[in-house]
Amino acid sequence: MALLISVSEFWEDEKVWRQFVQEELPDIDVRVYPDDGDVNEIKYVVVWKHPHGILKKYPNLKAILSLGAGVDHILSDPDLPKDLPIVRLVDVKLTHEMCFHALHWVLHFHSDHYLYMNQQLDKKWLQHGSIQPEDRSVGIMGLGNIGKGIGTSLVSQGFKVLGWGASQKSSLGDIEYFFGDEQLGDFLGKTNILINVLPLTKDTTNLLGKQELQCLPRGSFIINMGRGGIVNETDLLSLLDEGHITAAAMDVFEQEPLPANNPLWSHPSVYITPHIAGQSNPKSSAKTIAENIYRIEDDKLPFPIYNINKGY
Repeated sequence: MALLISVSEFWEDEKVWRQFVQEELPDIDVRVYPDDGDVNEIKYVVVWKHPHGILKKYPNLKAILSLGAGVDHILSDPDLPKDLPIVRLVDVKLTHEMCFHALHWVLHFHSDHYLYMNQQLDKKWLQHGSIQPEDRSVGIMGLGNIGKGIGTSLVSQGFKVLGWGASQKSSLGDIEYFFGDEQLGDFLGKTNILINVLPLTKDTTNLLGKQELQCLPRGSFIINMGRGGIVNETDLLSLLDEGHITAAAMDVFEQEPLPANNPLWSHPSVYITPHIAGQSNPKSSAKTIAENIYRIEDDKLPFPIYNINKGY
């Protein structure tokens, strides 16, 4: 029995992943694409932005495991094998990294560091008045494991935290929760710093266009760290130019890698990172992957399986 790893060229050395996965699965032959050997022996594939079309080569696959929290990079493969479980990665270290990224940018905007960075370029010494965290509302779109983790971190820092999701949820403690299309405008209207951690689905594609983004109070900020394609980038640039949105921290984009001619690169109020908000940790992720494979081998369901009805 064999397991195949296939990762994007923009990730770290896949040999690192092979090392940790092999340590957790000593009885399975762990291979790295394109050195797949006998295709009939491959029962599992572990992927991040794999070359489209390769998965249909393996007739005995039992499951496809994502190396990230999202699975849109798998679903975009037009030759994706049917009726196979697709397993998302839920790893505590990935959640921690997402929380750190969100907290960094919230504090960056809340404490006016974007202004002080620009002032340094002009050698300008000017102090700005501070706003207390309880007077600044942070809205989180997507209240799964990651969104709830971010919300809990921000509540502990004294921020007023709002949340929005597609459907109603049980109590979220100190997070004021909104749900559904009917409550989206109210949620955005009360949000000073917007954090998007939604998955990309048919329902979330272009969810935040000009009409929705204009619901945000003038002078608001955006932290986009879920998936590209949810925030309409053209409309975002327009509202940045108008001053309705003050600044945006963008980690995910409609097209990745972000093309060199994309105007986001050069906009003075846009801060770009190359999809690194929640980098999967090879050591801890390998343990999670191994646990799911052992579950499947014991005729149990892996967790969490992509739900086609929910879109995540």
